[in-house]
Amino acid sequence: MTLAIETSCDDTSVAVVEKGVANGSTIARLHFHKKVTSNNTVFQGVHPLFTLKSHQENLATLVAEAIEQLPTYGGVPLVGVHHMQAHALTPRLVSALNANNASTEEAHVKGAPLADGTGAVAPAFPAISVLASGGHTILIRSNSLTDHAILGSTDDIAVGECLDKVARVVLPAEELQTAKSTMYGALLETFAFSQLAKRPAAPEHKRELSGLTAHEHQAMHGSIHGWYTPPTNNEIAIERAKTRWGWSINQPLTKTGGGNKINTMDMSFSGLMTAVERLVRYPTDATTGKMSKQPRSSTDVSLEERRDMALGVMRAAFEHIASRVILALQKATSDIEADQKLPAVVMSGGVASNTFLRHVLASTLCAHGFGDVELFFPPPKYCTDNAAMIGWTGIEMFEAGHVDQLHIRAIRKWPLNELLTPVDDGKM
Repeated sequence: MTLAIETSCDDTSVAVVEKGVANGSTIARLHFHKKVTSNNTVFQGVHPLFTLKSHQENLATLVAEAIEQLPTYGGVPLVGVHHMQAHALTPRLVSALNANNASTEEAHVKGAPLADGTGAVAPAFPAISVLASGGHTILIRSNSLTDHAILGSTDDIAVGECLDKVARVVLPAEELQTAKSTMYGALLETFAFSQLAKRPAAPEHKRELSGLTAHEHQAMHGSIHGWYTPPTNNEIAIERAKTRWGWSINQPLTKTGGGNKINTMDMSFSGLMTAVERLVRYPTDATTGKMSKQPRSSTDVSLEERRDMALGVMRAAFEHIASRVILALQKATSDIEADQKLPAVVMSGGVASNTFLRHVLASTLCAHGFGDVELFFPPPKYCTDNAAMIGWTGIEMFEAGHVDQLHIRAIRKWPLNELLTPVDDGKM
């Protein structure tokens, strides 16, 4: 049984996680899992000092509650966990929770102690993961619990930061003022698709999002964004990006602007943010496609055009990410034997809860001949920062023989591909 603490950004989260085995499968229980998010809405972004105050006010209380769920024993080991490693392993936690028939909607699952041991858990290694959040966007190949090769990363800002900043420009002022959190990327998705007809919820047995092949995911969930068809090349993508307003928002690092990086797995998102800022500030002639040099008032931008901007940015960003996953799978295809199975694809981190991103990724895999690749999308509550994923990763690391000394401290920058050999950067 593991006590886990997660305080990476504006969330203060504590969990008690138990791992065991039953019928040959690895199972897990959450005995306690609570999270307090610092209310930074007045700042329209995360304020470091205000967030620190929230951590200080809430962490001890949550830990005190969690300790009541722990048995009393001495010699408790300490395991330091890499935040992004935990995101990469989150689908394994969800798989174990599901195997225990535990509801991932409940914070407290009661039952007898689990039997010790290790069984099957999905996804198995190797796996290809996109870790997309407000602070990171990296594409990795996880060969084992501790071997994570970075295939590509963003050259500038993370996709989550891009979406948050675009939302502050595109969303109507009244929506920003009444927002109950600073998760503006989620608000951007809701705003972009607010005019789509609501569809009935999928049957209970069709709500599963992890462990399905791309084909199965589309068969079960494809109707949500059935209007979307992934482009099979950059020329088609450019054509489909055109709007009735005369402007278009294209994928970053393509033939028109990415130079040699079009064939790498690196990513870039700052250009999308800059493009939207210009589109809001300067009107575009719908006939000629030329942008005026005369600025316009933000009140002159209609709701319809704002929604198209929101959709255009998400479409370009998500197709950009999906194109990098295709490159990773193509490389994996050339590296494996004919009878070997391609690695599963994991999408984790806060941005992974975006339904449109999941659809773009699954449909793109199908369009490029990777429809049989398994996809793992954690439930939204486990996509964002949480202590449950920290607890699970700590358990897996401890069982693999990794224990830390009590004098360890947080490392400001800890490359995931140097997991076992972190460098102290000297930053406090």
